[in-house]
Amino acid sequence: MVLERGALVNQRYRIIEILGQGGMGAVYRAIDENLGVEVALKENLFTTEEYAKQFHREAVILANLRHPNLTRVTDHFIIEGQGQYLVMDYVEGEDLRERMERLGVISEEEAVQIGVAICDALTYLDSRTEPIVHRDIKPGNVKISPNGHVYLVDFGLAKILEGNQVTTTGARAMTPGYSPPEQYGTARTDHRSDIYSLGATLYAAVTGHLPEDGLARLMGQAELTKVRARNPKISEAFAAVIEKA
Repeated sequence: MVLERGALVNQRYRIIEILGQGGMGAVYRAIDENLGVEVALKENLFTTEEYAKQFHREAVILANLRHPNLTRVTDHFIIEGQGQYLVMDYVEGEDLRERMERLGVISEEEAVQIGVAICDALTYLDSRTEPIVHRDIKPGNVKISPNGHVYLVDFGLAKILEGNQVTTTGARAMTPGYSPPEQYGTARTDHRSDIYSLGATLYAAVTGHLPEDGLARLMGQAELTKVRARNPKISEAFAAVIEKA
């Protein structure tokens, strides 16, 4: 059930508008009436025990992260018979997917800025005592504020590396074109998986095309089209970085 504009959630969060909706729930822009600030309210409508644990795990992961290129979680609650909710920083602006749809391709300068910001966030995630792998880097999960600040969002598929153990917040999933080959099956994913997905994201952003599928390339069924073959305006140095990733 979509929450209506003006609805008050948990006696605190007033819905302004819906930002996005999928099969598992929706994300809303809302006002925290206690603090008078805008927030993003993420809703999970699946009430099974497994999904409840996954959603709570995402809340715990994000609530413990402090980095300028990651959004904060400020609240998590359950409304019986309705759903679970995460309250996060609201980032005004557009995601990279929307930007690509609007512009076709983005400039090398902007792509470098995005790449540096996401790499900084990934370095932070990997340097934690229990490293975190995002596992879902793609244009739709890169948010850009009006002043150009870049955020990596949506940790619904993230996993925590706890010694020799692996804890996953979401079911294994993949996005064709952006996911590395190991994410298609049962192979272990780690920080290199995120680097691959970032490279694929930057490839798409500067060329306007998805890179050839990683699994198909691994099996010898396809070859990667060079970045400069699709966009000769990209420097050789930056093209080499993207192709290496």
